Amino acid sequence: MSYNVEFKDIEPIRVATIRYEGHVKNASKVFPKVFKAVKGKLNGAPFFNYYEMNQDTKIGKMELCVPTEEEPNGNGVRVKYMPRIKALCVTHIGPYETLCNAYEAIDQYVQENPVILQPPFREIFIKGPGMIMKGNPNKYITEIQFPLKEEE
Repeated sequence: MSYNVEFKDIEPIRVATIRYEGHVKNASKVFPKVFKAVKGKLNGAPFFNYYEMNQDTKIGKMELCVPTEEEPNGNGVRVKYMPRIKALCVTHIGPYETLCNAYEAIDQYVQENPVILQPPFREIFIKGPGMIMKGNPNKYITEIQFPLKEEE
């Protein structure tokens, strides 16, 4: 798959979120807690907000985020306002196991162009597995957003 790397202005957003630290695959076991805390009332695509990620071990520090206007019912889930960002973005279509190809496209772009990325970066799950049905992984749509460092 070839990737179209583009710049986007990402609007600020209110999310229900919970912090998670550990293997990225296990984050999907914690993610339903956020949906339950807001009674499934979301108003945008859910996403992971990564602060740190070890590419070898896939262990990271992140926030699991659900855009919503609903007040979470606790259980470690809180409200956070994500700021407006200008980001370098790539859209990946396919299973999560091949997301590394999208990251390689971003890495290549950064090597060839004068941009500076800064964490946290986001994986937005535009289309993914449902809470009940897994769906077709070949049709999953994930957008990766890397905030650009503002010039000083």
